Amino acid sequence: MKDDFIAWIKNHQNDEYQVEQVDQDVIQLNSDYGKSTIRFTDIEESTVVEFTIVSNKDETVKFYLHFELKDEGHAKQLYDEMVETLVALKNHKTIEVLLSCSAGLTTSMFAQMLNETAQSLHLDYHFNAVSYLNIYEEVEKYDAVMIAPQIGYMLKKLQDTLPDKLVLQIPTALFAAYDAFQTIQFIQDELTNFNKLRKKQKEERCVHCMQHKKRILSIAILRNQTQTRIYYRLYDKSKIIDENLIIKQIMNIYDLYDIIDTILLKHQYIDLIGIASPGIVSDDKQLKDPTTEKYIDMKQDFEEKYHTPIFVYNNANAAVVGFSLEHPEYNSIIFHSQPFGFGVGGQGIIANGRIITGKNGLAGEVKYFLERMQLSDDCHKLILNEQGAIEVVTKALLPAIALVGPDAVAIRSPMTPDMNEIKCHLASFIPKEFLPEFFYIKEVSSYMLDGLTKLCLDCIGEK
Repeated sequence: MKDDFIAWIKNHQNDEYQVEQVDQDVIQLNSDYGKSTIRFTDIEESTVVEFTIVSNKDETVKFYLHFELKDEGHAKQLYDEMVETLVALKNHKTIEVLLSCSAGLTTSMFAQMLNETAQSLHLDYHFNAVSYLNIYEEVEKYDAVMIAPQIGYMLKKLQDTLPDKLVLQIPTALFAAYDAFQTIQFIQDELTNFNKLRKKQKEERCVHCMQHKKRILSIAILRNQTQTRIYYRLYDKSKIIDENLIIKQIMNIYDLYDIIDTILLKHQYIDLIGIASPGIVSDDKQLKDPTTEKYIDMKQDFEEKYHTPIFVYNNANAAVVGFSLEHPEYNSIIFHSQPFGFGVGGQGIIANGRIITGKNGLAGEVKYFLERMQLSDDCHKLILNEQGAIEVVTKALLPAIALVGPDAVAIRSPMTPDMNEIKCHLASFIPKEFLPEFFYIKEVSSYMLDGLTKLCLDCIGEK
């Protein structure tokens, strides 16, 4: 089947990309805007296929998945999905830079000069300008943000709230002289350095492996506005023996099958599988899909397919358990997750040492009360500016803090990295002596994976 699939790929060349067979196990699809690598790995009598897409613009991975090559139709479907993602990069090949000042007037004139200079230099750059009040509403469409010297005091806060974007202050001398040529050179150099640094940085890990005798596959699903990320980790007797990250625009159940199939092919067996997902999870098995609102009995489906115990949890509940492993000194904890651009987040809650899931998994579903609270505007609009995000997170936390009285609150919210601001706003409702300790969480996946593993062990009675 491997040779047939390779031949099929080579026969599907078109004007959008060029197919190159690097060696017998690697094929590349090269385009002006990105490169896709298809790698075949033979394991005994089976083959694992990996698809990776890297953008030429910023050298970041835009797509990654792997699967066991055993169904030709499924393999071709995944290939078509990969090609669609690769071709779509041509709509994003231009480096978009957002300029900002107090009102957006002086930077608008400068942006026009920068666009003219970039065009004369045949550079694929585009510059636009907005008032600093509108940065968060527009920033998702841009690769970099450059602020004028007069609002340089905002630089650190913007860098903290936009960790995945390059945020710079335009050098005063260049802005004062409207030196477009030198400014473009400056942004080119800074983008190169930023991308190199991002490549070198390793994800912070908070691994707190429990002592156990099982081989457990933990899978955590996280969604944002542009893609789905599926993190997985295989624990074997308290050691991590495999882990990876799948990146796709849209996820379906077959992506989870592919992960499990590949792990089984590489490691022969799994004792139990845990899955942490957004949405309401009922009875550790039924997932209410947040998009379709339909229930999926994942436990039954997966156990019938793999004959292995399956446990399904809400990902915020997994995260709060993971956080508790790092901080055993706290007996009651709230973990609030507010992904960038989402008006409504979710919460995982531990009260007096016990995870609170509620009837049919309802606990922590902030959406059922937040939109009915007295907010200054719609929460989906508020979340796009700094003060609005603080208001949303504060109001989302207020009922839970008043009811649970937690010792600690962990917050995953890129727009609100300053925990002192959150604490000050909450202090206008709750006396300071009753407020918990606050922790800002930058990377949540390891908390979810470790917490998920602990929940699985608790379910089978192994401590």
